[in-house]
Amino acid sequence: MKHLASIIVITFFALNSFAGGLGDWIRPDRPAPYPGGGGRPNVTCSYSDDGWEEHWRGHNSCQECLSKHGNCNETCNATFTVCQAEGTDYRGYKMTLEGRGNYRYEAERQAMDLCQRSYRYGNCRITNCNDRSERVSQRRCR
Repeated sequence: MKHLASIIVITFFALNSFAGGLGDWIRPDRPAPYPGGGGRPNVTCSYSDDGWEEHWRGHNSCQECLSKHGNCNETCNATFTVCQAEGTDYRGYKMTLEGRGNYRYEAERQAMDLCQRSYRYGNCRITNCNDRSERVSQRRCR
């Protein structure tokens, strides 16, 4: 009987591990997490002078800006998506977790993984997703 119980437990955990990666097979049309080799693909930089006239659009590079102005700044921002998942803990309380990703599906996946696997909450669902931007660097052009 003990041997049979061990086999059932091992089978349960093996199937559970297998099912964890099943989402990748169900949706093969999803792009790789970091197309083009990794890093932070959603970083954009703008180049503008110290004045007010170019804060709307700016230039394409530091060199282009410096050729027209004396002092220029480079500002780089990263855009990403934040999704919130809600689940119920063992006492019945609703708990909210947050996942981030370069793309919406990454943020949803991370939030659901946190909810279902890391914290083992029940009835997990995505409640909302928002795009955010944050400054990752700012420097003077030389």
